[in-house]
Amino acid sequence: MSRAEPPRTRVAALVAADGISGPGRQVAALARALDHAQVDCRVVVFHRRGRPPSPFARYLEGAGVEHCVVEDRGPVDWQVASQVRGVLRRWRPCIVQTHGYKATAVAYLLRRLRVPWPWIGFFHGSTSENLKVRFYHWLDRRLLRAAERVVVMSHAQAQAFAHCGHRVRVIHNAALEPTPSGNPSERDHLRALARGLPRPIIGVVGRLSPEKGVDLFLEACALLDRRGVAFSAIVAGDGPERGRLERRCRSLALESCVHFLGQVSHVDVLYGNLDLLVLPSRSEGLPNTLLEAMGADLPVVATKVGGVPEVVGASAAARLVAPGSADALADAMECAVTQGDSPAAAAARREALSHFTLERRLEAHLRLYRDVLRETRPACVGSLAR
Repeated sequence: MSRAEPPRTRVAALVAADGISGPGRQVAALARALDHAQVDCRVVVFHRRGRPPSPFARYLEGAGVEHCVVEDRGPVDWQVASQVRGVLRRWRPCIVQTHGYKATAVAYLLRRLRVPWPWIGFFHGSTSENLKVRFYHWLDRRLLRAAERVVVMSHAQAQAFAHCGHRVRVIHNAALEPTPSGNPSERDHLRALARGLPRPIIGVVGRLSPEKGVDLFLEACALLDRRGVAFSAIVAGDGPERGRLERRCRSLALESCVHFLGQVSHVDVLYGNLDLLVLPSRSEGLPNTLLEAMGADLPVVATKVGGVPEVVGASAAARLVAPGSADALADAMECAVTQGDSPAAAAARREALSHFTLERRLEAHLRLYRDVLRETRPACVGSLAR
């Protein structure tokens, strides 16, 4: 008689995101990797009632990730906690993990209702676009104190949770290949655009919100223009700052060399046609854009914020400057486009990326789950203990 296989550990990941965000893609990649490690992961997606179908849910379906959608009526819809509790009771996970402040709030409410599953809260970073969002992120940090573990993306972020002591873990993002989505014709459009622009082409890729520092990038572009440095620039992404940034671009007389593309689905094509990527952020967790650009063997200029120095170290993998200075940014951009890339920098990028593989992230998660289950629900260790 063959011995029965131990039950697989079950992890429920609550994700408060409709769009296909960097954290969302990390969760999807992790869920697929966990399945190969004999851990079942179900993603619970929050979706605002009345809106078009969730792009993130469609992304999970295409990726073959088990998921379900829970609808909510707004930021103060407390009934969503009851719906999530019903989902969890039916599926009976060993661990619940949360991504985003709404997911954190739901897990906190469930904790107050004495729901039994241990909770791991992930903090991916914060934005500062308006008072409401800043309040939500402040509340997120406060409520995460109730979790068994708090996971951050960098050692710099861990300082904000020092009061949580040993319960804080740093798990770096994995370097993932960009996943094409959206209209395939966009690929041809991006290639045609790049062919028509003067070289070198400098790009910014990301959400257009204050902490991303795209206003500083525009100031740096204006400095390069005044210095007589020839270049074209692309701003890929959308967000609450787009209108203000476009107005600032016009006031700096940069319309002829800076192009706003809006949201870009096929960022792999964009990386392949850039000569330099710039991350001018005022704050970061551990930016997926940095890892993606380095994976595309693209030279990078970035600010020394969040986990960026942890990725680059003292190597030539990227040129790092102090945050908040358009002059420092312009100097680094000018050096990068005039001096060009080097074999040493390319080798440094490959070496840096070797420390941010999905395999390393998977092992860090498995260690985390083992530790939590040993403390809270030993009977759930199951396949993790093998």
